[in-house]
Amino acid sequence: MYKRSVMAAVVCALASASAEDAPQVSLSVPSPFATEVTVKHYRKGQDLLHDPTFHLITVAPLTEYHGWFGPRVAHQANMYGWKVDVFARYSPKVAAACATARDGYEADLSIEPEFFAVDERLYMFARFEHKHFSWGDAVSFLSQSTQDSAVYVPHNGHLTYEVWGLTRDHKYTVVASVAVSHHKLEDWGPDVRDAPSIAALKRDRDYKRVEKCSADEFEPSLTAFDRMLDALVIR
Repeated sequence: MYKRSVMAAVVCALASASAEDAPQVSLSVPSPFATEVTVKHYRKGQDLLHDPTFHLITVAPLTEYHGWFGPRVAHQANMYGWKVDVFARYSPKVAAACATARDGYEADLSIEPEFFAVDERLYMFARFEHKHFSWGDAVSFLSQSTQDSAVYVPHNGHLTYEVWGLTRDHKYTVVASVAVSHHKLEDWGPDVRDAPSIAALKRDRDYKRVEKCSADEFEPSLTAFDRMLDALVIR
């Protein structure tokens, strides 16, 4: 539910929206995920970035939780930032994905033109699942994106776990993500393989590994992130 535009203008500092404009949200964050947790509220039309080139404009009132799993470190493959966004808006595309999508490619959520116009190409959707949370229904998947035309196999440094869902009253859309790694995957660098096609990617041993391994083999555990997300309360 973001709209990003590339502009040369300087971005003004963000002003927090009042509580009545953004969803009233509470999230119980367990200690492993509790590094530098912040909560921000935005009105429709506010810019989320402090950047002179990139703008990220929310198209609906938004409450955002952001934090890190474990210590915040400099090495990209071991940086586990997470985010939980709650938008005061119903998304028909998320609803359709929750109702009928059979895989992440069919759901096609992270390149929704109404919400995102980004400069990265999301090319991988693995481990697609339908989920049920205390607040509503969702789909989840592992994703990877690139700024070039390569189709890199799953690797640590760009692998992301995403959850997209709707509350049961259809008033709010929830979009959550966390960077994850797996101890048997390569860290991002020159040794990461480039698959010649999406079909070849799906046959790759590392793609099959992230599709079939236990959710608890990832760092952080996908199960643990789902459990935190299940504690989300929207009023």
